[in-house]
Amino acid sequence: MLPFRRAVPLLISGLLLLSGCGTGKFFTPENGNSGGGGNSGGGTNSGNYLFVANAGANTVSGLSISSSGTLSTLKGSPLTYSFPPTAVTVSRDNKYVWVGTVSQIFGYTIGSDGTLSSMNSGNAIANANCADMQTTPDGKWLIVLDGSGNALDLFSIGSDGSLSIGPSGGIGFTVSGTVVPKQLRIAPSGGFVIAAMGTAGELFFSFNTTTGALQYLTQTAPPSFTSDNAIAIDSTSSYLYEARSGTNPGLVVNTITAAGILTPTTSTTYTAGSQPYSVVLDKTGKYVYVANRGDNNISGWSIDANAKLTAISGSPFASGVAVTSLGADSTGKYIAAAAYSGSPDVTLYGFDTTTAGKLTSAATSASGTNASIVALSY
Repeated sequence: MLPFRRAVPLLISGLLLLSGCGTGKFFTPENGNSGGGGNSGGGTNSGNYLFVANAGANTVSGLSISSSGTLSTLKGSPLTYSFPPTAVTVSRDNKYVWVGTVSQIFGYTIGSDGTLSSMNSGNAIANANCADMQTTPDGKWLIVLDGSGNALDLFSIGSDGSLSIGPSGGIGFTVSGTVVPKQLRIAPSGGFVIAAMGTAGELFFSFNTTTGALQYLTQTAPPSFTSDNAIAIDSTSSYLYEARSGTNPGLVVNTITAAGILTPTTSTTYTAGSQPYSVVLDKTGKYVYVANRGDNNISGWSIDANAKLTAISGSPFASGVAVTSLGADSTGKYIAAAAYSGSPDVTLYGFDTTTAGKLTSAATSASGTNASIVALSY
């Protein structure tokens, strides 16, 4: 176990070019709104929210999703920073949103009308080099995949949304191969954590949600000349879905054992488009979607018994240019996508009423330059 680590700015994931972002300064204020203004849509009490990190604009946009699928800007949005946001996540009770950069984490309350207000007078609430971060299903912990590629940082979440350093600050580890931290996912069971590390494959950790104890279990490397860019875990914590680029790109499905060992459900890599970069399951667990960054579209499959996949009629579905991040909304009615090169920045998809699983565009929004991450309320 390692003590809490001060952040070390560096290039992460190959998506955000953060040259010249080293700082050495800690708890510097963010430069945007603290909940008082800068909105074009006002507050909303829909309770269904979408947050979009805009790497090229150094901002995070907050949007409300109406029951009919329209998007409106939250009061207090956009949130502005000195450096690109690299991670965004929402608390399990939907009262807070946290934004990470290469050195710090900022926190915001989400008002009953959707208004975003800065915590800690707009100053950072914790130090961390954030490649990705997620909250545990019980809402007690925030786990950060460190951008250095050799640690997970652990924070306990206060009732006011504050973050405190967890037991020993997290865990350090050594990984074989070239490490590019991509994504972190926590099993719905809360019992284990998986990190996608690009060409270094996946790392598995056991987690004790009572004590906060993390234990490194194993590393599973992908085939040569491939990169595991994104992962999703099904609601039963039984299957891992991996979006893989490089040689034989596509979607891979593996059974997860208690020891963190992956067993392929089939020898097949399900064919997607160029540079699969994000993967998401819909809320029902019946469908899975992959963002094809190189082809500007989204591939979709229905999930049959034993996680066997069948392509959805009409797949792939058109997206913005360089679609990079996918997320499912809290109602189960929509899938959100962020496109790094825009046209549009954000697309909200509904489901076709006649073809099961088929995505249809419900709304679009301009968020900011290089939309790179979506995070949605629970």
